[in-house]
Amino acid sequence: MPRILAATDSGCRVFAESGECAPELADRSVTALTRLPGGECLAVIDASQVFKRARNGFWIHLANAPIQVQSLTEANGTVYCGGLADAVLWRVPEGGKPEPVPGFDRTPGRADWFGNGPPLGVRSMVATLDGSAILAAVHVGGIPRSEDGGATWTPTLPILHDVHELAIHPTDPNLVAAATAVGLCVSRDAGRSWRVITEGLWLTNSLTLAFLEDEALFGICDGPFAKQSQIWRWRIGDDRVSQVRNGLPESLTGKVDTAQLAAAEGRAAFADGAGNLWLSAESSRGWSIVASDLVYPAGLTIV
Repeated sequence: MPRILAATDSGCRVFAESGECAPELADRSVTALTRLPGGECLAVIDASQVFKRARNGFWIHLANAPIQVQSLTEANGTVYCGGLADAVLWRVPEGGKPEPVPGFDRTPGRADWFGNGPPLGVRSMVATLDGSAILAAVHVGGIPRSEDGGATWTPTLPILHDVHELAIHPTDPNLVAAATAVGLCVSRDAGRSWRVITEGLWLTNSLTLAFLEDEALFGICDGPFAKQSQIWRWRIGDDRVSQVRNGLPESLTGKVDTAQLAAAEGRAAFADGAGNLWLSAESSRGWSIVASDLVYPAGLTIV
């Protein structure tokens, strides 16, 4: 049975379908959390300490980054750390020490990036399944993409699309999606080009998304201070999207923010603004609340 990890200021809270389990990284402030395709996880403790979780649940310390880390990914054994401020990027080579990624600072069009509400930062990152490309969601700066380990970067999505989160498909190395202010953006060529999908939406602003095998789930809301939100789905290959119900209310309280929606092992989970943690049955068909006191986790994942 899958378990849900939730990053909080008192450790990773752990939930199963039957209720809460013993925490991991207890009494530590976990400020970022991401699942890798193989089932391992990366986390940030106290804003800058990078940890990795093996599939058996054992956490190891990888490095102390010299920046406040907002997002994480891994490609070919190297961990990439996206900065919370000034949109800086560092990496931790396998067995090595943290080092800057100067090529990111030379991304064409970088002078046009800007902060909008939160400071300019690398809000989300992913690497393709084969490790051939790294994509960074800059808020606000589009999606720079690198095919050479970060030496050079190419902008791929208009800056004003206002990207909030990236997700990769669990088995298709070319399928990537982005939650943006203009709707769900989908790429079938590993992030080189993008298509915006809005057919069926009544609001386009999306802060979060995650892939299951045959669909992408994403949240929509009416802005950064939304009082209500909804979960929607895109069936892979369709031209339109539809709202997810199957036990969910018409509208959820507050927003489902970046990194607060996760999917793996055929299940999905998300946290709403009221502190409810929702878990789906197989393939997002049927939902139930497994906790009601999870207030604004910094990250959510399923292991």
